[in-house]
Amino acid sequence: MQAARVEQSFYEPVQAELQELQRRLIEVGAGAHPTFRAAVRHLFTSSGKLLRPTLVFLASRFGPGDDREIVLNLAQSLELVHTASLVHDDIVDRADLRRNVPTINATWNDDVALIVGDYLFAKAYALAAVLPKPEVIAMVAQTVFALCDGELREVTAPAALPTESAYFERIELKTASLYAACCQGAALLADAEPEHVAVLGAYGTDLGLAFQITDDVLDLVGDEEDFGKSVGRDLAEGMATLPMIYAATGDPSLAARIVAPGKDPTEVRELLRVIRASDGVGRAREKALAFHDRAVRALDGLPPLPERDALRDVADFVVSRVR
Repeated sequence: MQAARVEQSFYEPVQAELQELQRRLIEVGAGAHPTFRAAVRHLFTSSGKLLRPTLVFLASRFGPGDDREIVLNLAQSLELVHTASLVHDDIVDRADLRRNVPTINATWNDDVALIVGDYLFAKAYALAAVLPKPEVIAMVAQTVFALCDGELREVTAPAALPTESAYFERIELKTASLYAACCQGAALLADAEPEHVAVLGAYGTDLGLAFQITDDVLDLVGDEEDFGKSVGRDLAEGMATLPMIYAATGDPSLAARIVAPGKDPTEVRELLRVIRASDGVGRAREKALAFHDRAVRALDGLPPLPERDALRDVADFVVSRVR
């Protein structure tokens, strides 16, 4: 499967909404402090894949509601939540690059990045507050709680290899919760049937899990230019991900080396070699594919609309991407 072809196909049904969203994202900084305006331009001029708002727009087609302004507000709110969480993550991770572009903390400093992230969260809440369904407003807030919970689990975890189940719990909070909110929230706003709302929520959760596992695999084996950020960053920080967990199964010595913080570049390169030579990466890819398959099966519970095919293409892209 050609990732570029699939990627193009699932954007096509919602191209007009995505263009309007990109315009609104650039305007988020209008009237604000000059530094925030500059940071917004920096973040959104070369915006990423926009997968999450694409899911919002596609999922909203499964109900009779047709108020596109409301759906745009949800898409923008959740994309701002996502971007704010990345800005804060980059501070915690001391990251210099994201999508091959210098991070906010690298371009300015940690203090500016912290405030920019807070500002984006506030903008997201303001957009969510005017949504017409209280349960969707609560869903946006709950998603932020989940993101924070997942991040706290990550930064406060003991220096020990986590279990597979602990890893899944963490990425469900930190990544999959947002994918589920995009799909479920949009379906609720469109007055979709309750069973379709549930199907889209299940699809979003499994899609998010597949996305994060694939991301964690790429952090070990991806090409830095394609991936858009430094490879081996989690390993350097001692943050064990699924391919590392699998690679170190039954090898306490390797597990201890993986979770040790502050590794020098030579140790990181040696560990990358060891992990790549193990079955850890292959097993993790298989797990990502299993979540992909579960997400795709869930879509069988939706009406046979073109948007259902587009959601299948999103799932295919998520596990076939290189960045």
